[in-house]
Amino acid sequence: MAIYYRGAGVGTWWHERDTRDQGLTPKNTDAAHSLDRLMHHIGRADYNNPHVSLTLSYGIACEYARLGRLAAPQQRPGYVYQVEISAPLPAGLQLLDPIKEIGGAVPPPPADIPYQHDGNFDFILGVIKPELRHLLSRPIAQSPPEGGTARSPNLSLQLETLLRTLRDAEVLALGTIPRDHVQDWYEVW
Repeated sequence: MAIYYRGAGVGTWWHERDTRDQGLTPKNTDAAHSLDRLMHHIGRADYNNPHVSLTLSYGIACEYARLGRLAAPQQRPGYVYQVEISAPLPAGLQLLDPIKEIGGAVPPPPADIPYQHDGNFDFILGVIKPELRHLLSRPIAQSPPEGGTARSPNLSLQLETLLRTLRDAEVLALGTIPRDHVQDWYEVW
């Protein structure tokens, strides 16, 4: 059995639905799974798809549960749902490792590797920590030093998705997680 968590900030899709009654249902159950939808879900927060984000980290789930608190401080708590899933998976449910999904679609060198960047050491910090976003626009070092037009580093959707997956210890569920797998929930202030 694996234990996962789902954070629900005040005012979010999961905060307004009691998963103990409904289970965890994707926002768009009719949408087809694709690598592009997976990457837009994680990298761009586009949740109109058949995926449900889960994390292996209670701390990450708490962070997401607190995100809604910025809009409504001290009025209502966010929630962290504890989800327990064991093999065999319930009918119609798949668990996806986004790292494997993206890695399996990348061509080997010498082809362009879409998740590589050309920034400095701290460029990745700008992707994973929103308060350091200014690092994303710092001009890159170029070779030779006096050549080329100053520009920001390359940030592909693949890289953004991979980094956020690692930051959030994320696993995606494809399909509905039945309510009997939602074992507990916690209020987060």
